[in-house]
Amino acid sequence: MFVKEKIKNLTVTEFNLIANKNPSGSYDRITREALLHIIHKLESSYEAHTDLERKLFYKFRKAKFNALEKKSKQVKLEVMRYQLSSNAKQYIKLIASASFILVIAGYMVYEFILDRDTRQQVDVAFYEGLNKAGLVSKKGLEKIQQTLQTATHKLKETSKENDQLNQVVEQMIHNNKTTENLKYILKQIYNDPKTKYVKMRNLNIIQYGDKEIGRYKNEANLWYVLGVVEQGLMRIFYKDEEILQIRAIFGRSGEETPVGNYLIKNRSFKPTWYKKEDVNGRIKVRAIPFGDPDHEIGHWWLGLKKLGDPVPGSYGIHGVNAGKVNEFFKKNFDWRNGSAGCPNIQEWYLHFLGKVLPTETKVNIVSKDKWDKSLDLSEAATTA
Repeated sequence: MFVKEKIKNLTVTEFNLIANKNPSGSYDRITREALLHIIHKLESSYEAHTDLERKLFYKFRKAKFNALEKKSKQVKLEVMRYQLSSNAKQYIKLIASASFILVIAGYMVYEFILDRDTRQQVDVAFYEGLNKAGLVSKKGLEKIQQTLQTATHKLKETSKENDQLNQVVEQMIHNNKTTENLKYILKQIYNDPKTKYVKMRNLNIIQYGDKEIGRYKNEANLWYVLGVVEQGLMRIFYKDEEILQIRAIFGRSGEETPVGNYLIKNRSFKPTWYKKEDVNGRIKVRAIPFGDPDHEIGHWWLGLKKLGDPVPGSYGIHGVNAGKVNEFFKKNFDWRNGSAGCPNIQEWYLHFLGKVLPTETKVNIVSKDKWDKSLDLSEAATTA
């Protein structure tokens, strides 16, 4: 009913079809033709658009849909991009460390190993080279050397400068959009028979065909989950790096998700859902097995244990009704239809977390995150 009030030129069926599609996604011929028809319909009724229809039109007006058979190639390409971007920080640190070691080694050799005459010969050759290139005079170079030595000393003596360097590196990694690549990959490989989660000793390895997407240690102290209620986000960290940022649904008014610190106490695949129901004025609990049409918590249950002051009820990270493909988007779009208190995420992300998150992983639920990275409507529709 809420969606009907927000669209005027499209039918609910047309809206549901296009809202959860990607403008550059891969679909079969019938789906592509239906999507192009909807886009043409939006184009021809541009002046009569509602706000929601206008956002959809701008998102899809330059859409280039691919044939479904190209999907495997696209996934392989995204896997390669993700592997390259996720390794960028390690390469940057190695290069920076090697450069720093070379500079220090050269300085140590110059100051403590070379005799005075040899140092003078090096100075003469160095300065002559710079003068020939017209880069700097000897006096100017001495000033630069003094400045660099002061900066190096400060970097070694204080943590503030080191923190600034780390922030620069983190920004470089963020610009590679590692989390966005992983989000795309997890959605595309979900329920694909080429996908395997391999457990090897203390490792969880994700493979797609002959490609390894990533490997993660099964150690709770390496993982951290942050849920942000007001922004509807869940951020996943591994080894102090954010690897995933996804949409999440929290408790609706009157059944708010309790903020605070939790631990993942258990994991259950294809869980039974224990639903509270009002029967003749009395609250009873009905056990609903996975596969039942009334089952509404998805394929995984990640049970949460509240630390500190206990809260009534049982909370866990779970999905939505697996038989309703648009259920997540509808709940997220209309906050009044939020969850009964448990954090809800989409099935492809839930499956990943169910496979790789160890028990005892720390989960922190907060009202608002100081770093506002909330997503827009178009992104939510893409991932729905």
